[in-house]
Amino acid sequence: MDINQDIINQLKDTSEKLLLEKKILSAEELNQGYILFSKKFGTDILKSLDDEQLIETIFNSSNKEGLIYWLEYKNDDEFKTNSYSYGGIAGGSAFKYIMYKRRLDNKWVTGHPNKPVLLSTDKAIELGKNLRDSLVVGAELVGKLSENATIEDYIKLQEELSKELISNMHSLGWVHKYYHMLYAKKIGAYHAIRWQRHALICCNIKPQHENKLYIMDGQLIQIAKQLNLPTSQLMNSMYELFGAPINYYRISTSDDSKSHWDEMKNGGYTSIGWANIGDLRDYEKQKKSAIKEEIKKRLIKAEPNNPNEINKIAGKISSFYKDINIGDVIVAFEDEKVVGVGEILGSYEYREGLDFPHILKTDWINIKEASLTNSSEGVDTVFYMYKDAENIIKIRALMDGGVIPPQKLLKLTGIATEIDSVLSRKKQVILYGPPGTGKTYHAEKVCCELASRNLLNKSFLSLTNEEKRLILGDDRKNGTVRICCFHPSYGYEDFIEGIKPRVINNQTVFERRDGIFKKICSDAANEPEKKFYLIIDEINRGDISRIFGELIMLIESGKRGKEIILPLSNTLFNVPENVYIVGTMNTADRSIALLDVALRRRFGFLELMPDYTLFDDVEFGGLPLDGWLKELNLRICEHIGKEARNLQIGHSYFLEKGKSIVSNEKFKRIIKEDIIPLIEEYCYSDYKLITKILGEGIVDVKNQIIRLELFHSSDISNLVTALLSPCPTLRLETITMDEENEEVEDNYSGKES
Repeated sequence: MDINQDIINQLKDTSEKLLLEKKILSAEELNQGYILFSKKFGTDILKSLDDEQLIETIFNSSNKEGLIYWLEYKNDDEFKTNSYSYGGIAGGSAFKYIMYKRRLDNKWVTGHPNKPVLLSTDKAIELGKNLRDSLVVGAELVGKLSENATIEDYIKLQEELSKELISNMHSLGWVHKYYHMLYAKKIGAYHAIRWQRHALICCNIKPQHENKLYIMDGQLIQIAKQLNLPTSQLMNSMYELFGAPINYYRISTSDDSKSHWDEMKNGGYTSIGWANIGDLRDYEKQKKSAIKEEIKKRLIKAEPNNPNEINKIAGKISSFYKDINIGDVIVAFEDEKVVGVGEILGSYEYREGLDFPHILKTDWINIKEASLTNSSEGVDTVFYMYKDAENIIKIRALMDGGVIPPQKLLKLTGIATEIDSVLSRKKQVILYGPPGTGKTYHAEKVCCELASRNLLNKSFLSLTNEEKRLILGDDRKNGTVRICCFHPSYGYEDFIEGIKPRVINNQTVFERRDGIFKKICSDAANEPEKKFYLIIDEINRGDISRIFGELIMLIESGKRGKEIILPLSNTLFNVPENVYIVGTMNTADRSIALLDVALRRRFGFLELMPDYTLFDDVEFGGLPLDGWLKELNLRICEHIGKEARNLQIGHSYFLEKGKSIVSNEKFKRIIKEDIIPLIEEYCYSDYKLITKILGEGIVDVKNQIIRLELFHSSDISNLVTALLSPCPTLRLETITMDEENEEVEDNYSGKES
């Protein structure tokens, strides 16, 4: 089994990077974990257990010294179980352990989620012994396997385990992880076949018996040997490099009358037909099976003469709506030829007026004609999920060697992806969190980017000044992105409509004037092909119920287009589908729990917290900014009270134009003028409490003052010592930055918030 040298190099480089960043355990640390686990749960230990001790130790997940707890949950300084696992352990119901102790009533349960079976203690012990014995038998079979075993040996192991283990244990992720913990050189750290298959395919290796856990283990172990990496390090590096498993779908771009490929390619989306069934978001809260039944009803009503195909078609449509995820790959077909390969970027949308109105945003990576290895797979179907590994390997090759379309857009990442996803689903989102976490920054940046992609199919940063005016507007015309800020005196008349005074010929007259929200809705109704974004900064500082008035109903995604009569102007009004609202909320001012319930139901919420990774390798005279800020926030959470989580210090205080400050003088000014006054406010000038957070080096408790003399010297060392007094182990062994080094600030290239 050969693996491409480029992939070998990438995996090795990734492993070294993760080790340097301390994101994975070293071989020595991993080995310590294996030894500790074996001492607690080796086969000799399990065989010595009896009666209630046996079931409590192995199958009670609430027992923090038990096997199940250590396999799935234990992540502390003693043992980090997540370092030994990818796929197959976390999530799912407790029935995956075959039997478990129910927390509700401490009863032992087996069976199935839809048909649980209660066990007496005696029956639980009997089943527990049988499962323990089977687990031990399997471990002994793995133990006999040579560390130089061939793939044929793993095929034999798979057969023996499936024959000897009871209750389908040979296919269970936790059993596989148990064997990995005992025999890490023989059993890998991917504990589910979907993850194993994904890793092999990404290495351009066809899985053997791809529904067999231990056979694919054999292939992955050979890769680990070739790279001379511990299996856990390899799997972590594969996850970093290849990501989580994705699906690959074939889609037809034509109907009986014409091709829709050009529309999809130029519009940056994947779509299917059946416009007569309407917007599928009407069913977004229903399960897939219920959605399929609703689609069948609509199809029967629209196409009564085609009853034989309706069940099949309904299944395809519901799968398109519910199964495809962001990151999945689409292969577009026309006349049985591949015409495009792309990656899904966004959630489902419905575009009225199109022949193919059910849409998923797509980054078309390859737009040249090609063919697959097994060209017959999925043929004659409108929508199909690929299963053939050779086809998937070929699809990935097409993506890697794709022809880049003009004006190719990089896919959205991070918070931008999350905001886009919530807006697609709810039409409005509120970014909330402590002060200084970049809420307004991200709201403006993401709205401008989304508007630019929609209007011009370009990234906002690549726009000309003239193009940016289309987004931001100018003194003559509003753009597609607009912003307002709520405050205590902001009202309905500012937001919707009201009577305002104006001086004409030295006389004051009163006239009705439209507010910012009514204006953006009017413009959006006149230009339905554009998307309009309204940013409401500090949304929680206004009286939301009074400001929105009767429109609190109309902004809901399911009520868009519904008309009401405005009481002042007596005119019909509705909120168009193409209006999106992004609010920001500082939780230091007000908790989400205090928001109007009607508002909370209609908005999605995304929390922004301090991001310490923005300050990697940034230090001031031996004070590491990332570690110090994290420790400061931990002390705030410990000492301030129940709302302390919302009062943490955000990263934005230490950013300038999206980059970390590096100047000693700027650092001192931020601590003196921003951070200390904020903490004084949090503590209501209780200097004992301030001392617990900032440290005795900063606060003179006796005289109840801040030691401001620390900020007067050009030498930063005394200030650093004072700031590090609550956490002295953070100090780095570095030379203090001199004045010359401070001049590099303008050239510093850091991460943006």
